[in-house]
Amino acid sequence: MEMKMGSALVARKWGKGRIVLLGVASAAVLAACGSSSSSSTNSGATTTSSAKGAASGTPYVMHAIVSQTGAASFLGSREAKALQGLAALVNTQGGIDGHPLQIDIQDNQSTPSTAVSYATSLVSANVPLIFNGSIVAVDAAVDSLATSNGPFIYDLSPGTHPKPGSMIFSAGISTKFDAQAYLTYLKAKGLTRIAAITSTDGSGVDGFNQLQTALKDPQFSSFKLLTHQTFDPTAVSVTSQLSVIKAQNPQALIIWTTGTPLGTVLQGMSSLGMENIPTVTTDGNAAYSELTHFASIMPKTLYFPTGMLYLPPSDIQNAAVKAKVQAFDTVVQAAGGHPGDAWGLSWDPAQLLIGAIQKLGIHATASQILNYMQNLHNVAGVFGIYNTSTSNHRGLSVQDVTITKWNGSSFTPVSALGGAPLSSSSAG
Repeated sequence: MEMKMGSALVARKWGKGRIVLLGVASAAVLAACGSSSSSSTNSGATTTSSAKGAASGTPYVMHAIVSQTGAASFLGSREAKALQGLAALVNTQGGIDGHPLQIDIQDNQSTPSTAVSYATSLVSANVPLIFNGSIVAVDAAVDSLATSNGPFIYDLSPGTHPKPGSMIFSAGISTKFDAQAYLTYLKAKGLTRIAAITSTDGSGVDGFNQLQTALKDPQFSSFKLLTHQTFDPTAVSVTSQLSVIKAQNPQALIIWTTGTPLGTVLQGMSSLGMENIPTVTTDGNAAYSELTHFASIMPKTLYFPTGMLYLPPSDIQNAAVKAKVQAFDTVVQAAGGHPGDAWGLSWDPAQLLIGAIQKLGIHATASQILNYMQNLHNVAGVFGIYNTSTSNHRGLSVQDVTITKWNGSSFTPVSALGGAPLSSSSAG
């Protein structure tokens, strides 16, 4: 006899701004993935089920609110596709104890107010968990709705920093570790006279705060921040700010903004002849489609602090992470995409939460999910190895960060984990 499903588990009807994903994908994706996606160093966090064959019970519904349109659509549209591909894989492996995984996706249009409107409805329905994307300002607005009783919210922006013990987790590599890694790389290359330009939105503010914090560390005392310029992310030109930076003759430039505003900065650099300045930007911009679109205005050297999902699987030493990345790459490529943060920021959170529900059961509460998620030990994902605690709601460290360089068609690793340059690298 089928279990009765709570309100959070009832399948929703199609509606404006909503896509219901039952996890149907091509045979090519499913056959290629096989069981490799379930590889993990913690048997509790896996994407497979003990049930055999295709799932056939009442659907278990997970809810996601992502930026499928608007300024962050290059992230949110891919986050949605990654969730779809993973759901398809899970359902061919029995779903969650025989219940097909269904993901209800709503488009927040890259605006906090829209995201809050959708999230408020889900909170009222007592859903146990929400995937919350795709940029800092939107994620932070929804986070404010969480109480000690839930829902459990997994932010898909690395720029949020959950409070210890809260119902909030944050995906990807922390911007704190991004800053530590790229400064380690620049220091080793002798590029210590730096400038920064950041947007005035949540992503830009957080990026600069993390840079300032990192520069206070004695190991980075040789750096000199020549100037810091800011701009409204809706601005159509930043040449005045870049002119100030150019006059300071920096050895490297830090651009911290996500999405469309990056193009505004790169256009300004190109028009002012600044394309020879080695440039660092957030891994949120490490998206193939975005960078190829900016090809004509790209600086000569563009660096990103990235997770292991950007590495060729042959370069990944940890066998469990390698298996995860191989399965991830197969799904993304079969969907016509290029593996990167835009896909991985929802993939790893979904894997981890699927593992939680498989362990706890389909009636798991937000509090039970939180307890499970705060006790992950050596769990493999595409970003690296997860180790969480009450005070650590991300689970990754600077040792999961690699500096990569865009070569015009793909990303090339130029550092070891942590940011130290590879001995064979000529970058910089």
